[in-house]
Amino acid sequence: MMKGQKGITLVALIITIIVMLILVGVSITVAINGGLFDRAREGRDLTNKAATEEKNLADGTITIQQGGENIVTSINNVVDGTVQ
Repeated sequence: MMKGQKGITLVALIITIIVMLILVGVSITVAINGGLFDRAREGRDLTNKAATEEKNLADGTITIQQGGENIVTSINNVVDGTVQ
């Protein structure tokens, strides 16, 4: 190497790439086996359910769960007492 010349050597570059590949492999394995994607799907489903419930409330529709069955009714019917 010439005096005053600075830079990265090919060996250091190859070692860095190998270490990065190992880290990526471990990260992907942990993400798949650790249930990360399953928890993300559950979070998506809960968010969609909450958005639907919020939309129903804004539309004036509520869901009443009675005896294991859902009854969807209008708030006006509940207020008027026409819901049985």
